[in-house]
Amino acid sequence: MTQPPPPGYGYPPQPPQWAPVPPPQKQSNGWKIATFVLGGLFFVSCTANVVNSSDNRDEKPDAKPKVTQSADAKPQAAAPASKPAEKPRPKATEQPPVTVTAARAPFKKTVLHKSDDYTSIKVTVTNNTDERISVNPLYFEVKDADGVKHNTEIFGGETDLHAVDLYQGEKASGTITVKGTITAVKVYYRKDGFGTSYSAPVK
Repeated sequence: MTQPPPPGYGYPPQPPQWAPVPPPQKQSNGWKIATFVLGGLFFVSCTANVVNSSDNRDEKPDAKPKVTQSADAKPQAAAPASKPAEKPRPKATEQPPVTVTAARAPFKKTVLHKSDDYTSIKVTVTNNTDERISVNPLYFEVKDADGVKHNTEIFGGETDLHAVDLYQGEKASGTITVKGTITAVKVYYRKDGFGTSYSAPVK
């Protein structure tokens, strides 16, 4: 069996045809710019994270170290309870320069008295100063229940107080007498007859 001739048989040979090679294209710089921009953003982001982390560490309060007590350590003794404040003691009453006391006493008349229409009061005067003071029955007054003051008699009862000078710590006692039967409630003594007046209730 006869094979058919190959294609192009009997035609003059044609020179080979080569596909034209395109000229090389110039590479764009866009990718370089994009890479630079992305790198810059990454650097800025990393820097910001580092700064924020440092600030957070600075804001945290310093942690106090825990104190651990060993088993051999002795427990601290509790502080003793404070004593209650003591109440202030009352101040002692200041002693007056002259002390006077008075009490009711019976009237004992003398030959100079014609009746018993008199009232006597026993008094005691104490000198608490370092000065001399004079005591005399005429330096006294007696106030009755109606508030009336009575002068003492020059010639009093038999037990009347005598005129005397008192030095520091000394005292004198005796009666003083006023005319009339009264209810004596208070006695007044004037120091030296013209000085400071001291009084005492009649008991």
